[in-house]
Amino acid sequence: MEEEIVVGACRHKLSIVTANTNEKHFTLPMLESVYNTLKRTEPFEFWIVDNASKDGSVDAIREKFPQVNLICNTKNAGFTEANNQAIHECTGEYIFCLNPDTICHEGAIDRLVVYMDEHPTVGIVGSKLLNSDGTLQPSCRNFMTTKRLFLQHILPWNRVSKKLAGKISLAYWDHNETRAVDWLLGANLMIRRECLEQIGLKDEAYFIFHEDSDWCFQAKKAGWKVVFVHDAEITHHGSATVGKLWGANLNIEVYKAQHYFIRKNLGKNELFWHRMFLTTLLSMRLIRLRLMRLLGSVNDEDYQSNLDFYKKAINVQIHIQKVDRKPKMKTAG
Repeated sequence: MEEEIVVGACRHKLSIVTANTNEKHFTLPMLESVYNTLKRTEPFEFWIVDNASKDGSVDAIREKFPQVNLICNTKNAGFTEANNQAIHECTGEYIFCLNPDTICHEGAIDRLVVYMDEHPTVGIVGSKLLNSDGTLQPSCRNFMTTKRLFLQHILPWNRVSKKLAGKISLAYWDHNETRAVDWLLGANLMIRRECLEQIGLKDEAYFIFHEDSDWCFQAKKAGWKVVFVHDAEITHHGSATVGKLWGANLNIEVYKAQHYFIRKNLGKNELFWHRMFLTTLLSMRLIRLRLMRLLGSVNDEDYQSNLDFYKKAINVQIHIQKVDRKPKMKTAG
């Protein structure tokens, strides 16, 4: 029997949740940004689940932020499971899942809370994300149906006007207004407790990728709105953690998570056409790469790295594989 999600009366307005895996150099500045910018939302609590870090994260957090609640794992449980561990302990009206590689700007979290207060039919919200250099990091997406996948890879986006491209795909939208969307990147997701109690915790079959799209899908399926709030801004350094975990295999792990999401939520028929299209597309790119090699227009290093990727990517489309639950990460120097 699954453990009950429902907790008694809320003791906090907001609970913030973060999973840390050897990311002290990100987590400490993130914590500082939260405590410096969260001024209107009271009371709130902060939960961090540490995935057996070996970079001194736990001691540093305890020393500099003793008010943070720490759960210390003896293994890397992954992003999704670690989030769920903390969510089980949360007593907030809203639960805010925040990546360690983020910096919260002034008023960002407060604005998300206010929006939730003012819109009771909204189950999940997320902020505008910025890259490390201050440029926009598109964080809104459409659910990955085969039709969407086809448009993403076939349309000549560089020839489509920005306005039209934004109407066709949320990935190309300018993110300059608050609006309902299909799903939001999981670098920051705030969920209403009533929504959480209805749809459940994050699906731990996702080690890290696409748990966000799945959660948003379940919320919308249950009748809740998922909303992007444009005037709340958070810097997200982006792929800083996952790049260390999987390196060149990062996109392979994304493919695996996509397969599970589609099979679970859109059906086996949709998954068949998704895999068929990508197999064809990747095979064409592999042929093009080999032609470029014959023409001498690609160097040995690039050829080999791309060849390895295309072979792995095609294989994972043909043979569905399990996600890698034992990635290795080097600690920061």
